Amino acid sequence: MQGGYAAVRRMLGREDRPTGLFCYNDRMAMGAYRAAAELELSIPGDLSVVGFDDQELIAANLYPGLTTVALPHYEMGAWAAENLIDAIEGKTDLALMALHPTILDCPPVLRDSVAAPAR
Repeated sequence: MQGGYAAVRRMLGREDRPTGLFCYNDRMAMGAYRAAAELELSIPGDLSVVGFDDQELIAANLYPGLTTVALPHYEMGAWAAENLIDAIEGKTDLALMALHPTILDCPPVLRDSVAAPAR
């Protein structure tokens, strides 16, 4: 949170401040909310904020609710376990797996921290 707060405080203090932020994770977005509040900027009126993780205790409980990207924790763990078992059993080579990344679905979770596009 402190890193997000400090970085956003610097960015929002500029004359050419951004109108939107995509934060490294939801904790940093929480710091961005604090910096915006101190500068009397409204979310999403003055600043749109998007997080990453969908940490339930943070994202859904910020006001307004934080739009974020959900990490598929269960699927990530299942993928890792299955591939580790396959490697132990000699069915796959972990070094070769590194050359072929796996992409898992990370759905957006839409809440109220992003302004509607201008028409």
